[in-house]
Amino acid sequence: MSVYLLLVFFCSFLYGVSAILCKIGLQHKRDSHLRDYSVRSILKFLVKNKTWLLGIVVSLVANVTIIQMQSFIDVSVVYPILNFSYIFVLLLGVFFLRETLNQWQWYGVLAVVTGTLVILMIADPVTGTGTNISRLLVVSTFSLITIVCLIIYAYIRKVSSYEILYAVCTGVAFGNVETYMKANTNLVNSEFGDFSVLSMASLMQFISMWPFLLLVLFGIIGWVCMQITYSHGDVSVTVPLFAVIQSSITLGCGYFVFGEYFSSQKVLGVVMIVSGVIMLVVSALTSPEVETV
Repeated sequence: MSVYLLLVFFCSFLYGVSAILCKIGLQHKRDSHLRDYSVRSILKFLVKNKTWLLGIVVSLVANVTIIQMQSFIDVSVVYPILNFSYIFVLLLGVFFLRETLNQWQWYGVLAVVTGTLVILMIADPVTGTGTNISRLLVVSTFSLITIVCLIIYAYIRKVSSYEILYAVCTGVAFGNVETYMKANTNLVNSEFGDFSVLSMASLMQFISMWPFLLLVLFGIIGWVCMQITYSHGDVSVTVPLFAVIQSSITLGCGYFVFGEYFSSQKVLGVVMIVSGVIMLVVSALTSPEVETV
């Protein structure tokens, strides 16, 4: 088992902890919807919120590590493993937020766990080739159109369960962030040599590349939508929802944009993980048993 794969798995735990900390920090705003506050009021609230800030710090540590890991190995390996973070979220939500899971959600958890173990056993996690820029830009264009349409619809129609729509936007945005992160590190590797988050020269090259601008754009969109998602509804519903959308975009780009090879073992692991996450989403949306006490 690759050390890189184990580090990615550890990052999935950090992401799970981060999500729960952010949720706890925003929870007392539950009855006074965060989206109804002014930008200044929201920023003032967040800056003074130590629990939320700790969640952000944990997330940043995981992000820096993942930037380095995905520069070494395939995105179609890295991000399926990161789906395990949502299993950590669900379990931490059960123990600390007193959310409940139904029988089918537990089946979904089992499927994701099994699929992750299959991915962790992949012998060669490096198969990708270059970046197909034209296909990458097509994905970005359709993603932006989708996000704008969903936000406008949620605002105009005053949708009561708006966290569902914002969770979709979060998944679309973060799927593009993951894709552009890989595209950017590929460019640095091809033009300047190896990329390292510990090298100031590599970091300067990274932020000087044109994909970095779109990475930041999608990152801001995803971050804002994620905070709105956390401020309303259960994480056992919204987090798996944007997880499956985010993963679908990244996996699709791994194949069509980066030319990564999907072995039967990788396909089996990915199918089990995605199926498990879909099971979590559908069962959470259709069951009255999921509630927060």
